[in-house]
Amino acid sequence: MGQRKNVFFKAFVDRLLSQRVETSSPVQRVSLKCRQGGVAPDCIIKWILTTVRDLGVLDLSLCIDFGIFHLPFNVFRSKTLVNLRIGTMIRLGQFPKDAVSPTLNSLVLDLVEFRDDDKVGFRQILLVFPSLQSLRVHESNKWKFWNGSASTRTLKSLVYRSDDDSSAPKPCVSFDTPSLVYLDYSDMVADKYENLKFDSLVEARLDLHLTAYQIMRKPNNIGFYKRVDFGCMFQALYYRGDRIPVFNNLISLSLGSDKPHGSPFIFWKLLPSLLNNSLNIETLTIKGLVHYVAEGWEGLSPMSRLCFSWDAVSDSLSSSAMKVLEITGYKGTSQELNQMKRLLGNLSRLEVVRVYHKAVDDRERSSVMKDLLLLPKASSECEIQVMKETA
Repeated sequence: MGQRKNVFFKAFVDRLLSQRVETSSPVQRVSLKCRQGGVAPDCIIKWILTTVRDLGVLDLSLCIDFGIFHLPFNVFRSKTLVNLRIGTMIRLGQFPKDAVSPTLNSLVLDLVEFRDDDKVGFRQILLVFPSLQSLRVHESNKWKFWNGSASTRTLKSLVYRSDDDSSAPKPCVSFDTPSLVYLDYSDMVADKYENLKFDSLVEARLDLHLTAYQIMRKPNNIGFYKRVDFGCMFQALYYRGDRIPVFNNLISLSLGSDKPHGSPFIFWKLLPSLLNNSLNIETLTIKGLVHYVAEGWEGLSPMSRLCFSWDAVSDSLSSSAMKVLEITGYKGTSQELNQMKRLLGNLSRLEVVRVYHKAVDDRERSSVMKDLLLLPKASSECEIQVMKETA
């Protein structure tokens, strides 16, 4: 906005806040978006302090793109804030000892950075908000602050996204989060994972990225990295080679992608481990089954064939308590049909199978349904539904 508009806008906000303070009118929600060249930082700081300190705001959203903006720490002394979103390009210094906001329930950190010499900023954030239940963190190659360690007894939902695919992996990642119910985690594969406490976890979405160096130094490489997608979780888990954590409370599992990627060998190799360590799963979604068919396995080396057993897949399916199976991106190929035969023939507790297919008309949909109905089923109660897949 022009200079004249800036003056009018500043006067309007000053007058509005002053009236609310004079009449002791509390404010429930404040959203402030500012860019460099508009209102001066000192003025913005005054507005923020007024809403937090004098008006008892419950929901505060700050998106301030000034290159670098230092947020006043009185925000973290609020006794009324319930929801807080801060970003982008906001820098935080060392927290004062008396900084605590006991009522905050939800926090979003979007491209927020701590002072360079503050190595424990993320841990301090968790201490400042002792009642925090929902946390979303977004980092980039220039704005990062999480060292890979999260320890909290109250957090129930955690979303972590990193845009940086060029930096070195974290040396160690740990989640001491026994109350966590939902995890959405996107990052480079760490060198090691320790102290993973997911006692309450119900749903997890993982997007783990491999560097080219990690793939090159994969031990016992037996030649099935013919196609590599750096966003594929399955290569990442296979690369780790570690024991997959046990998810006792996980009831919904979504695997795969809508885009071609990875090796079918790795998918079916890891599926038994995932199912055996998640015994209470009721719903399994496989995105893009067409990407995990056996086509092209002829080129696998003899060593690869020795490392894989369809019996292990069948055993894990047979012991599963799965009730709902969803397949997206289904194309109805003969290879897919063979894999559906394996799934339906072993899942003895299935109640519903939903297959999403981009059928152009009812005739094509009926053909897909007919092929599926002819497959032998381990569950006599299984209902098959062919749904039209939308974009």
